Amino acid sequence: MAWPELSIDDFPPRRDDEPSSLRQDIIDELSDHFVCALNRELLKNPDEQTAKQRVLNQFGDPIKIARQLWLDAMKEKIMSQRIMTGISAVMAVCCLAVVGFAWILVQDSRMVNQKMLEHVAVLADRPVASAESGTDQEILLELKRLNQLQATGAVAGQDELHQVSFQLVTDQNSQPATGFKGRLLQLVKGLDGFMVDVISDTQGKLDFGKLPAGAYALELKAPWGEMYQIRNLRTIPGRAFSKTIVCPAHQPELVSIGFQVDRSAEFESDKWLFLADFGVRQIIHKKEKIERFYSSERQIENETWLYAQQVNQGVYLIGKNGAFSPIPMTQAGKYPNLKPDFPLDQLTVKIPQGRYTLPVIYLVNRDDLSQLSIMNENYFDPVSSNMSHLVSGLSRYIPDGTMYGIEQTVFVSPLKILDKQPIEVSTGEILQYPVQHFVAAPGKNNIWTINLYDKKIARVKLSRDEIQDTQRFQ
Repeated sequence: MAWPELSIDDFPPRRDDEPSSLRQDIIDELSDHFVCALNRELLKNPDEQTAKQRVLNQFGDPIKIARQLWLDAMKEKIMSQRIMTGISAVMAVCCLAVVGFAWILVQDSRMVNQKMLEHVAVLADRPVASAESGTDQEILLELKRLNQLQATGAVAGQDELHQVSFQLVTDQNSQPATGFKGRLLQLVKGLDGFMVDVISDTQGKLDFGKLPAGAYALELKAPWGEMYQIRNLRTIPGRAFSKTIVCPAHQPELVSIGFQVDRSAEFESDKWLFLADFGVRQIIHKKEKIERFYSSERQIENETWLYAQQVNQGVYLIGKNGAFSPIPMTQAGKYPNLKPDFPLDQLTVKIPQGRYTLPVIYLVNRDDLSQLSIMNENYFDPVSSNMSHLVSGLSRYIPDGTMYGIEQTVFVSPLKILDKQPIEVSTGEILQYPVQHFVAAPGKNNIWTINLYDKKIARVKLSRDEIQDTQRFQ
């Protein structure tokens, strides 16, 4: 029998692209090689078994060698086939993805067309007016609105809606903030966005459900009325939106404050009083009326929370040596008429903790207190009446460090309210100072010192024309 013993069956399974004579060529060449090596060994040692063993020790198992030679010969073809298989698989996946995107676009187009047909059908069912041009105009307006909705992404399919939620925790031990009211308002340019109201659950979660991607404004309101706003939220298409917000653990604590007013020598007499109004009176032109707001603010994790208080509070009449008395404003926040001998019998008053802003302070003669209500219509208004920066649907609150847009403290000295209708003040009687803030902090000696006679820090002296342009509401 020929040695070594090799057969075609010792090779891997036959491949379609394998040359027909490859296996036999490998067997013949390997057999010749082993026979030559055996002959050389027989010249050294006539024992045939010993010679064969030496050849095997030198070259190894002939079957393994034959398989390796076959693999080396077929390696290029095998790798080429594998690469082609991989490319084919990738192309198949890409084709499926293209088909999927095309299907999504077709579904979106079908949904938009369906909504357009529904709106047109509604218009068609309406009673026909005597003038057909009016109905045609309504149809055109509806179609224009639908085109705007499609362009802005306001019409969203179920697959385009994504979860929007907030996790509310308190600033003490990060416990869940429960019972907070949340309002999420969609901001769509040129259109009326929708509004969603939710209350945080026992786990502090504020879940607004699935909503379309876009720009939103958020307002939070604590159970005791404290508010916080975010006006620049933007959700990303294809992603759920979640954000953690740190909230106050309890309502502001009541703390005591007192006043100290530095006055010049000419106004040292007991007949001169300071009227400090910590509220904001804004002119609402569209409503043709004046509204008053009174609030404080505090920082929670570097975010501003506003605590709106009753509009008939926050006005004090201050005399010498820090004696003062709160003015009993009407329920609508209007100035009442007071008796000239109105007593100033307090040195402290308790108010909620936080930072307060002083928009305006007046120097008033005691004899003028009996007609103080004139100021309800004729007064210097330190706040711009432009409300264009406010978002419809949210509270009148500006969380940018300038509460209600107050950028200066105005000092009117002296205020003459009896002989001028409307009030006319001369140049120099109104000074604008950098806005003055006062903090009511727990455990502190909260004496608020007001000094409005240092004219070196006065920012502006208004001319008569500027005063007339800014102070009137008629």
